[in-house]
Amino acid sequence: MSDAASLLPGPEGQAEAMARVAELRARGVAGVQGLVALLAQPAWTVRRAVVAALAEAEPAAVALLCEALRTSRDNESKLAGIVDALSQTKNEVSDPLLALMFDANVAVVCDAVQILGRRECAVAVPRLIELTSHADDNVALAAVEALGRIGGSEALESLLALATSGNFFRTFPVIDVLGRSRDPRVLPTLLKLAADPVYGTEAVRALGRLGDPAAVSALVDQLSRAGENVVRAIALALVTIRDGMEQRFGTAVALERALLASPRLSEVRRQLTLGLKRADPSERVALSKLLGCLSEENTVPTLLALLDGPADTAQVAASALRKLGALAEPMLVEALRSGSSVQRRLLVPILSGRLAARDELIAALHDDDPEVRALACDALAKTSDASASPAIFPLLGDADARVGQAALGAIQSLGSDETTRLALEAAESSDVRVRRAGLRIIGYFGLKQGLEALIAGTKADDERVREAALAGLPFMDDARALALLVAAAQSPSTRTRVSALRALAHCTAEDGVRAQLRASLGDSDAWARYYACRALGKLGDDEATDAVAALLADGSGQVRVAAVDALAHLRGPRAFEILRGVLGSKDSDLHRAAVLALGISRRREALAPLLSALSAGDASTRLVAVSALSELGLEDALPAIARAALDPDEGVRVAAAGFLATRTDAGATDQLLAILAKDPSRQSVIHALARPVGGRVEAIAAALETADDALAGALITSLVRTQSDAAVHAIRVSLASRNEAARRAAASALIAIQDSASARDLERAALHDPDAEVRRICAASNVSP
Repeated sequence: MSDAASLLPGPEGQAEAMARVAELRARGVAGVQGLVALLAQPAWTVRRAVVAALAEAEPAAVALLCEALRTSRDNESKLAGIVDALSQTKNEVSDPLLALMFDANVAVVCDAVQILGRRECAVAVPRLIELTSHADDNVALAAVEALGRIGGSEALESLLALATSGNFFRTFPVIDVLGRSRDPRVLPTLLKLAADPVYGTEAVRALGRLGDPAAVSALVDQLSRAGENVVRAIALALVTIRDGMEQRFGTAVALERALLASPRLSEVRRQLTLGLKRADPSERVALSKLLGCLSEENTVPTLLALLDGPADTAQVAASALRKLGALAEPMLVEALRSGSSVQRRLLVPILSGRLAARDELIAALHDDDPEVRALACDALAKTSDASASPAIFPLLGDADARVGQAALGAIQSLGSDETTRLALEAAESSDVRVRRAGLRIIGYFGLKQGLEALIAGTKADDERVREAALAGLPFMDDARALALLVAAAQSPSTRTRVSALRALAHCTAEDGVRAQLRASLGDSDAWARYYACRALGKLGDDEATDAVAALLADGSGQVRVAAVDALAHLRGPRAFEILRGVLGSKDSDLHRAAVLALGISRRREALAPLLSALSAGDASTRLVAVSALSELGLEDALPAIARAALDPDEGVRVAAAGFLATRTDAGATDQLLAILAKDPSRQSVIHALARPVGGRVEAIAAALETADDALAGALITSLVRTQSDAAVHAIRVSLASRNEAARRAAASALIAIQDSASARDLERAALHDPDAEVRRICAASNVSP
């Protein structure tokens, strides 16, 4: 087979080329040159296979690849493949590549530099530093990128020196690399460059990527006097830093306080407002967020104008207006009165529950936009002003189903002296939608005066009306209501029988009710059997155990699952034994339902089979098993749930952490701390530890004494997210810890939450802490006592 065959187009050519790759790969070093030739193949899948083969070749292949990199420069695809292979190989490549960094061909030097950077090869740092001064800009830029990837003190010092060298073609790329380094040591240099008219915009962007909260005060100060382009860049940087603080600590108060503390606040507002004129979409969002942080009445007109803009900007403006609260309320009410439907969609939720906007919200019930009408119903419900209820009743017959549903919910929430009369009138309406809603309101409030309307509804020709009437009967304290439901469960109409059986689950377990439900287990309709089964479980009819168990062989899957659920709620020993027998069923849905049911049973005997289910091969069963073990509530299950928090499946891991979070015993906290120690980046565990459970703050504080930087940061984040006085006190105490990692994390958190009680401690730490990083963090604090 010739190498030329590898260049054939189409599936046949690719198949032949892949066969050739396998053949050459099997030859070892002898096949390297042939594989390099195949890198010119046009098919991406073939080139990827070649790169994988070269990366896995024996050590002797490295020299051949380096020589090919130097001499075979006739094809870009071939060169890219060689670079990828040398970047990915587990073989040592430093010596031959270090030699190539002295090659006369600058293109070869660039490729060698790129590979060493991607491999984060620390031994290459001295030569890379030399190359940053190379006469060829491409070589210098590649060296800068490589130093940024490798990192370390020597590389960082070199980059910082370049940043302040005054060499335009070196400083610009270095600024970008410093911003991506995430190393707090670069902050002073970037702040200095941010004030430079030449490099300012790029340095500000880099500060945003750096994400260090200590940059906030300096950026806010610059905001008041910067040019328009820099203002937009500062806005993006500040919002990026703000988002990072919120993601980590759940608060961005440091940014808000820095803005409000500006001695030139009015100038800041003017700059942000002017910046909107020529801003792109992302800049408009950032500027809008900052305007919302100002908490000034003067920003309201600008934010209101943004409501008519693109959706993302409008949503940000609406969020900002919501934060302004009472300060913006008069102007928001006026805007609601005179605004468009587009504006009302955003304004109605902001004014939701505000009595001052009651009349305007009632007017919004007549808006042409059904979404506005539905939102207005919800907003009026939250006012708790029952006098608004009559105005909502006409919307029960709205042409848009969402509006009718929202109106029904609002009326049920508000109630009023007029509700009974209006509900009775609605229950006699010729409009089916209105009549159904009226019957639902009668049932919801259990209005005795409405019993006759419900009885009449059960005889209506429209099945939807009968369904609404039957649903309300269980809430009527009258023997006629129960008798009607039992009779309806025998109706020739399938839909009526199903509705009646669903309603019987809410009734008392009288003999007549239980007898009818047992009889309905043999109904010809699957959904009738389903609801009869569920009702018997809910009513706890242990005498129906065998009849329910017979449905485990039902032809409809939902009925089989309902039978399992019902058995879980029956307390007799027979029900539990049947459930255990369902485990391992070939019907996976039935098996998982049985696993969950064993948890609901809350029997100690369920522990062993549930632990076994936690080892199932499929993630869905393991997820259900974790839920069941949590429901079981036994302390013996904690180690198993903790192991599930390390499950290969993300859904299982998150669920397990969530279940541990809700437990109040010390064992659950210990398990969470152990999981976090193994992987401090686990956000689900950080959030779980933030749940306010007795003794948890103290346990986290104790763990901080021996934590490394990564774990200390995660533990402090949990404390901040707890949002309790005890947690903040624990963070203050950690600022004096013997563990420098705890002090670093505590200092960053106290600055982020602007804890004024720690201002003097932060000031002392900035001057006297033995750790340079703690001193640097605290020196950037703008927290006032």
